Amino acid sequence: MCKKSVCLSLLVIGVAFRALAQQTYVVVVGVADYQNLSNTQGDLRYADDDAQLVTQFLKSPQGGSVPSDHIITLTNSQATHANILEALRIFERARPSDRVIFHFSGHGDGGVFYPYDAPKEQLLHQELKAAFRRSAAKTKIVWADACLSGSLKKRNPQPQSSQSYTHFNDPKLSIVVMTSSRYNQNSAETSRLRQGVFTYFLIKGAQGEADRDRNGIVTVQEHYEYVRKQVSTLTHNRQIPTIYGHFSNTMPIIKL
Repeated sequence: MCKKSVCLSLLVIGVAFRALAQQTYVVVVGVADYQNLSNTQGDLRYADDDAQLVTQFLKSPQGGSVPSDHIITLTNSQATHANILEALRIFERARPSDRVIFHFSGHGDGGVFYPYDAPKEQLLHQELKAAFRRSAAKTKIVWADACLSGSLKKRNPQPQSSQSYTHFNDPKLSIVVMTSSRYNQNSAETSRLRQGVFTYFLIKGAQGEADRDRNGIVTVQEHYEYVRKQVSTLTHNRQIPTIYGHFSNTMPIIKL
């Protein structure tokens, strides 16, 4: 039995250690039912299910047991442009030792993701990059399941876009941007999987399917290579995921 003062000191050290441990802050967006579209004219089927799948995984012990108050999930009518921008402010709570994750599933086009209130409102890639730039987190991850999502890598001719673009390649940071398709490709969802193809394999890979060497760690390289192979095969190369940013190939995405 330890003395009261020693026990108290150990308790304080334990609390401080937990406070300094890496935290994860997440924004997940999935829009299947659009305000200005219909089931027969443009609505998607499974983008909202994609958002729930990602959220459930990240909250699970396998996904890191991210606390509920660290995850904001917006689906369908919740996912307005204004609400997404407000949700992205959660990244400002992160410290340098933390990580932030953004997942989007829905319609996309060159330079934009479409929120619920599209086409009047658009989530510019520039706005997402600006939200990441405001966060102090050194580890930042984007998973984008949308048509033409590979255009995230492209420079945007709008003012100050170069600053936003280069932030995604900052050598001081670990930034992983994985997109469901190239800049000129559509992204598929399928009734066979009842998910977006990219999101389905993204989570399957993170759950351990991508752990090629079976060492209990899914690295960035393992994750991407698994997702790319599975998506490309299922879509007969009509959809090829991309990855870019600044990261080590051995950077862990998930520790199983």
